[in-house]
Amino acid sequence: MRIMTPFFKPATLAAGFLLLSITGCSQQDDPVHLGYVEADWTYVSAPAAGRIIDQTVSEGSRVAPGDFLFQLDSTAEEAAVSEAGARLNQAKAQADDLSTGARPPEIKRLEAQLAAARARLEKATSERDRILPLVEQGFAPKSQRDTVEAEFDAATAAVHAAEQDLKVAALPARDASRMAADAAAKSAEAAKSAAEYRLNERRTIAPVGGRVEEVFFRKGEFVTPGAPILAILPDDGLKVRFYVPETDLSGLSVGQSVSVAADGLASPVKANISFIAHEAEFAPPVIYARHSREKLVFMVEAKVPVGAGLHPGLPVEVNW
Repeated sequence: MRIMTPFFKPATLAAGFLLLSITGCSQQDDPVHLGYVEADWTYVSAPAAGRIIDQTVSEGSRVAPGDFLFQLDSTAEEAAVSEAGARLNQAKAQADDLSTGARPPEIKRLEAQLAAARARLEKATSERDRILPLVEQGFAPKSQRDTVEAEFDAATAAVHAAEQDLKVAALPARDASRMAADAAAKSAEAAKSAAEYRLNERRTIAPVGGRVEEVFFRKGEFVTPGAPILAILPDDGLKVRFYVPETDLSGLSVGQSVSVAADGLASPVKANISFIAHEAEFAPPVIYARHSREKLVFMVEAKVPVGAGLHPGLPVEVNW
């Protein structure tokens, strides 16, 4: 979700400029300046391209921070999350196998081979013990001695080999293999997190509380990345903008309270100055009368309290 907060909306600016002028001078004890109400709009945009499949707000809707606004089609993103999850499970299983050594069925097979090798050695030992005395007494040929000796040696070697195979199978994989498997699992986990982030971006919530003033795209329409979908006027998003000559600037400071009056208000409201320009500028021609256009002025903004009853574009009188 991307939030853009321009200085003002075109309609508001036009209304304000048509009505705005500034009066007052340093000779007055109570300087009065005409200004206008401006809104710091919050534009909520789509972070990615897609079609709007759900939208619960319209012009005039009140929203709180975190309220659901709209959702883009997420079919592809949901599939990507499922695939990333499967890859992560596979990578974790492989890492676990390398960390714990051979599986139980393989261990049982090697144990059976060792048992068979030991049985063969036991038989070869028994035959060797029986034949050797007969050869020494001359009751059996020397070739038979060679045969039983060879079988005994072969059986002994088979037992040693089976024992080594079983010992190696019980060991975990080499460090390099385990490290590679762990790295693959971490990479798969990061890929899944990225896929979940892209999926979550398809659902947009309200970044601020306020009133939905305009909806630019509606359910069923296709939007491009960064395109504003709707505009919210935050509860604290109103301010008064006015311009003062240098002669009146010394009487103002950031945080100072000023009085704001407007048609329709039963009584003036207080606003706190939030910004005073450090550089002077020529008075905008649409604001000053012709004889005042050459004067240098400073722009001043004052935040309007919530519930003051003011609206964007409304002309006001400011004094202090």
